[in-house]
Amino acid sequence: MESAVKPPGLTPRRPFRDGRRVPTDLRCPRCLRSARPPSWRSPSWHCDLHGGIVPLHPARVLDPAQMRDVASSAKVPVWLPWPLPTDWVVTGLQRVGDDREGTVATVLALTGPNPFRAAKEDPLTAELLVVAEQPGIGLGPRLAGTDDIDPGPALTAAMAESSPHAVVEAGGHAVPLWCLPSATDRAAYVGEAASVWLWLIVLPAQAGALALDGLRMLDLRDPGHPLDVPAGALTPLLR
Repeated sequence: MESAVKPPGLTPRRPFRDGRRVPTDLRCPRCLRSARPPSWRSPSWHCDLHGGIVPLHPARVLDPAQMRDVASSAKVPVWLPWPLPTDWVVTGLQRVGDDREGTVATVLALTGPNPFRAAKEDPLTAELLVVAEQPGIGLGPRLAGTDDIDPGPALTAAMAESSPHAVVEAGGHAVPLWCLPSATDRAAYVGEAASVWLWLIVLPAQAGALALDGLRMLDLRDPGHPLDVPAGALTPLLR
């Protein structure tokens, strides 16, 4: 009887670069297409639609190991509303980054009771996505449901038309935010904090007033942040 074991030379191997294993489950932060790893021809990750990118990593449930891993490589804040709204929990952490660029975007997801439920058909829960990203990444716009890679043009128009729609505290500084056009099921507020974009994306859209309610946010990269952050099951909003 022939053996079902394949000869060692025919065993498929995952791609390597410089002797290190290259992850194969990374995606484009703008469209979620699979990201092709760097090669001898190009030092950057590549999306078939958007060209050279910094890749999006799979979402993870928040735990101390995840916090340490992301915070150690992050070039942008990892914003956590603190204290959390009553009965809310963190439902995922995701980053955009690679060995060459470091972490250039982060998103923290939170879920809790919908404080603005006015009718029986309204969702029982609400979700908040807090995004910090360098320009040109496109994570926040995708999560908000817009087509632009950055909020610049829409934000400039909103600033010309009105005063800020919300003000939050981030890292001890007041940050004005403007509500921008987004997908119909959510509200998206955008501003600038720590020299990068700050997005607050709230679902359902009626719960957008969460962003108006004096949120205070701390950066998980800073020493002294709370170690016991309540975590729940991973949200399907992060893919």
